[in-house]
Amino acid sequence: MSALDPAMRELVAFAGPVQCERFAGAVNLVLRGDERAPSGSNAGVTEVLFSAAGDVALPAGLRDIRVVELPVAVAPRRFRIDSPGLQLELQARSVQLHRDAAAAFYGAVPPPRVPLRLRFGWSLLLSVLRIPGADTLVRKFRGST
Repeated sequence: MSALDPAMRELVAFAGPVQCERFAGAVNLVLRGDERAPSGSNAGVTEVLFSAAGDVALPAGLRDIRVVELPVAVAPRRFRIDSPGLQLELQARSVQLHRDAAAAFYGAVPPPRVPLRLRFGWSLLLSVLRIPGADTLVRKFRGST
């Protein structure tokens, strides 16, 4: 893959396999795969949706691609899809990026910590309640009949 011209803007870089799907309708081209994070690891599933994309022959699957927006003064916008051994240019009215937010969402809120004795107590109670008639014994133990 070639270096980027300063006037170009990289939209997304994928690591590994990328699905290419064509549809009839407003959004007619979808690229779906694991986005490469700046650190080199995978950042999660990302979709690139092109609206009114021009006819371009894309295989059903690509590998290690990046999508670059080319400079243009008027609509439609131009994009380039770079992959090892393949470089395609297409025109589209607009593009949307849909990123998986689960990792960021669950990373912001730490998981609850439940003490081992509390987990053991609930497991024991649920196991005892499986025995027929144990619920009446538990109610008498609690003092509510």
